[in-house]
Amino acid sequence: MSDFWTLERIFRDAWPALAEHESDGWLARLTGGDTRRPNAINPLGPHAGDVLKAFEGFRSRYEQAGLRPIVRIPGFCAAADAALAAAGMKIEGTTQTIAADLAGLSLAEDAGIELSERPSPDWIAARVGPMGDPATVALLERLFIPAIFATVKRDGQVAAIGYIVIDESFAVVESIRTTPAFQRQGFGTICVGALMEAAAQVGARTACLQVDAANTAGLALYARLGFDRHLYNYHYRVPA
Repeated sequence: MSDFWTLERIFRDAWPALAEHESDGWLARLTGGDTRRPNAINPLGPHAGDVLKAFEGFRSRYEQAGLRPIVRIPGFCAAADAALAAAGMKIEGTTQTIAADLAGLSLAEDAGIELSERPSPDWIAARVGPMGDPATVALLERLFIPAIFATVKRDGQVAAIGYIVIDESFAVVESIRTTPAFQRQGFGTICVGALMEAAAQVGARTACLQVDAANTAGLALYARLGFDRHLYNYHYRVPA
């Protein structure tokens, strides 16, 4: 269980929020942008206090920011989940946390991969799209733990992107995207494999990622890369 809480911290650090507020073992994260994770209330450990009290205490901050107040509940926080369910809050968006062993990893190399410590302009453009997303760009600028960014290119065009953060023996895969013109051609697999290889070379022993439980294609892709251990799920509780 202690490793699960360590992973929760690393996943938060890997996708940082622009503003955070702590109260009684709960952390309200507020960012905006296109993902729920940096915009949810999270438990900080096994001794987090009353979730309903925390939710009410944070509600005004979300309303002032124009955001919906939501709570992210890991699967090993049954008591908090039951309290929110009893209060009428509904489940939304179940996600699996899965892991792969990096020891002895050997994957095929690809000449079209660019690796860097910070996201390149091409990487950013592929992540936020033509409309842009200032919140996501600002979020990436706040990344403070070691990271490796991968850009997979074909004929000068970006085919896939992603990054991995390394914290002690853990490596967390984030933000895998395949551009529309290159989907279903294996470029996502190439990208994740390159990131795993790079993390193994700097001493990481376990790779972890979080994927939508309904994303069967993604789960199959990750299984082929050795993500064969299911650690835990999480979901959101939202006001009815």
